[in-house]
Amino acid sequence: MEVKVKSVINIFTIIDGKINLLVKDNKLIEIECLDELDNVNSNYIKDNLDIEDLSLKQCYTCSKKEEDKLNLTVIYMDIVNYKNIKLNDTFSFKQIDELKDNVFVQKSIECLKKELVLNSTIKRLYPEEFVLPEIQRIYEDLLDKKYDRRNFRKKLIKLDVIEDLDKISSNKTGRPAKLYRFKEIKEDKILF
Repeated sequence: MEVKVKSVINIFTIIDGKINLLVKDNKLIEIECLDELDNVNSNYIKDNLDIEDLSLKQCYTCSKKEEDKLNLTVIYMDIVNYKNIKLNDTFSFKQIDELKDNVFVQKSIECLKKELVLNSTIKRLYPEEFVLPEIQRIYEDLLDKKYDRRNFRKKLIKLDVIEDLDKISSNKTGRPAKLYRFKEIKEDKILF
């Protein structure tokens, strides 16, 4: 029986408070594998993408049998700060709302939910200053949960993962908000 292996790489980022996925020619990044998966992925990224701080994690494997051929798909994902991605003409970002029906994206989102509850992951996305409503919106969108604004802030302060910068955002739209940043990581903590 012939076995055909493909790798799907889902690289998530946050742009303007929305979760986005890196796509190639407006489609998921799919690679036919003719070598070891790790080699194929790293070579593809090195040859096609200029991304700092990428650490792909295998999150799902599925198979489908068609006559005398077995199709095996291995899904990888990571979430990085969009400032660490240098795009070229064939790559762009697409909001995940447009891709949520894709089973490969759904499986990656399940893994992303597990990753995003760790303070080290969210700190990679927001290494500098941020306003709490932006972080809260991401958690609410991804975890399909609503959080009370005050309780959300209290929880992050109680966990000792953020610090108040005593500065106000220069947001041109809406009401100005306090700026925060994540503290240096001593140990990974589960946020939600």
